[in-house]
Amino acid sequence: QVKEDGLKRDLATLVEERPKPVAKNGTVDTPARPKPLPDETLTSAEPFSTFSLNVNDVSFKLARVALLEKGKWPDAAKVRTEEFVNAFDYGDPSPRRGEPVACAIEQSAHPFLQQRNLLRVGMKTAAMGRSQPLRLTVLLDNSGSMEREDREASVLAAMQVLAAQLNPQDVITVVSFARQPRLIADRIPGHQAAKLVDLVAKTPSEGGTNIEEALKLARTLAKRQHAEGAQSRVVLITDGVANLGNTIPEQLSKEVETMRQQGIAFDACGVGAEGLNDDILESLTRKGDGRYYFLNRPEDADDGFAKQLAGAFTPAAKNVKVQVVFNPKRVARYRLLGFEKHRLKKEDFRNDKVDAAEMAAEEAGNAVYQIQVNPQGDGELGEVFVRFLDASTGRMVERSWPLPYESKAKPFDLAAPSMQLAGTASMLGEKLHGTDAGSVRFSMISDTLGKLSAHYASDTKVQDLIRMCRKEK
Repeated sequence: QVKEDGLKRDLATLVEERPKPVAKNGTVDTPARPKPLPDETLTSAEPFSTFSLNVNDVSFKLARVALLEKGKWPDAAKVRTEEFVNAFDYGDPSPRRGEPVACAIEQSAHPFLQQRNLLRVGMKTAAMGRSQPLRLTVLLDNSGSMEREDREASVLAAMQVLAAQLNPQDVITVVSFARQPRLIADRIPGHQAAKLVDLVAKTPSEGGTNIEEALKLARTLAKRQHAEGAQSRVVLITDGVANLGNTIPEQLSKEVETMRQQGIAFDACGVGAEGLNDDILESLTRKGDGRYYFLNRPEDADDGFAKQLAGAFTPAAKNVKVQVVFNPKRVARYRLLGFEKHRLKKEDFRNDKVDAAEMAAEEAGNAVYQIQVNPQGDGELGEVFVRFLDASTGRMVERSWPLPYESKAKPFDLAAPSMQLAGTASMLGEKLHGTDAGSVRFSMISDTLGKLSAHYASDTKVQDLIRMCRKEK
């Protein structure tokens, strides 16, 4: 009945939005209401927006390679707007002492869409050291497609970074795989992990790629070396070019889901942009309580990968879900930018059997909304809730914050640099995805991009973002 009533109200609104009579002097007798835009949700019909807080950034990195190195427009189907937003550090404050999470909220007017605002909601976890020993199983792809010199060097760089993260109480097992998986190092103490780099370097490339069999063996080995109180993880390092066994992402993901149910987290590191099977790796990590990394060249191992890996080994929050409840009296319509594969039902928020993303210690996750605010309405914009399993206590935690109403949201060119950055990242993601291809024209906000560039002068990722914006079609 609610949906039916909502549709009736929406149809009534559309009727009211017909062009108004124009007087002889050329003025409009009555101002038209703002029109609904594609994919917007009518708040009176559905005020709840619920999603798993995915914090990956691979989609941005792949688009950066396509635009800046190859001069090509990326495949729209592989653009995930939330991974553009989460590619950047917005400088949000850490939680107060004793609090596991903090929330940052900011907004501005939309630079291209009339009567729409942009709203950023950010969550940041508290800092903490790694107390759990690690039981790590590494799957190394040594198939023929990995034989390229740059990919072999990237794998060695990844192994060096990984070995440097391990402590004496940690244990690592390494499996190489091509046509079939092969155990090459079994339960090596963490302080001896550096010697594995030479072992990996001597492993020859061969044949096709059977990810299915590799995942099965990894799960068996991870279960075998599991210890009470230890964290179990599997890390897959590959270009994802599966051509033997089962190669369907949804089918392969079932093996990873089984790992998750058995308490084994799963990460994947994609190597090389050319030919990378993003579909498989994104699907596997989405189902596996873990992270998706990307190395295009060996030096990328030191550019964020080390920090991301260290974070994955220090999980602070599991099953992280966000629910934004908009106030229909103040917000007429809204649209969550991105997160299409991470959206949940309203009732999933407090259903702890429904799986969601993982966040590391001192890590931030962000989402951007496009909203239509009603100035004649009443109350705040709404309220934002976060719910997660605290990794340090094993207890579920839920927190909430009000979304304040601002009678005059700042124009985009006068907004805080962090809001400008989040807005620019989300709009580029939407444009490349094809959602806002017509309305977004970065040439119209060239001055704002210039100010953003000056503010983040030492941040190479922000500089790359701005260069990408200036290559628009």
